[in-house]
Amino acid sequence: MNLQKRDFVASGLVAAAGLIYLLWLLDSVPSGMTDVRATGAVILALGFAASATAVVPTFGQLLHGNKAYLVVTSLLGLVALIAGVVMLFGSSQTALAVVMVGMISMWLIATIHHSLLAKTPTPPSAVPVGETGRPRTTV
Repeated sequence: MNLQKRDFVASGLVAAAGLIYLLWLLDSVPSGMTDVRATGAVILALGFAASATAVVPTFGQLLHGNKAYLVVTSLLGLVALIAGVVMLFGSSQTALAVVMVGMISMWLIATIHHSLLAKTPTPPSAVPVGETGRPRTTV
């Protein structure tokens, strides 16, 4: 798999969130994180950081990228955000589970998408003028 550094960073953040969630399920988290809100806040922070590093494209990629990828990840992100708010304000264990499923789903989709993009050569029409790798000639 040809992944970029940002995908490895996001993978580590999602793995840390998954480990914290697993430890919370097993009642093995540190004493300050036994509450759903405290654990959820840490997991949300890790999820936002993972999203900022790998899932969220640049503005140019957003406008010209894969629309299906954009729609699916945006909807998953919206569901995770709503679940996060419900979890924080309602102390809902179910909402925390939805946040985790959303985060893992977005990470998996983004990682697969980035892996496929890394294997696909950039078509010549997508390369901006003057960035073909050939030296510019002036007349």
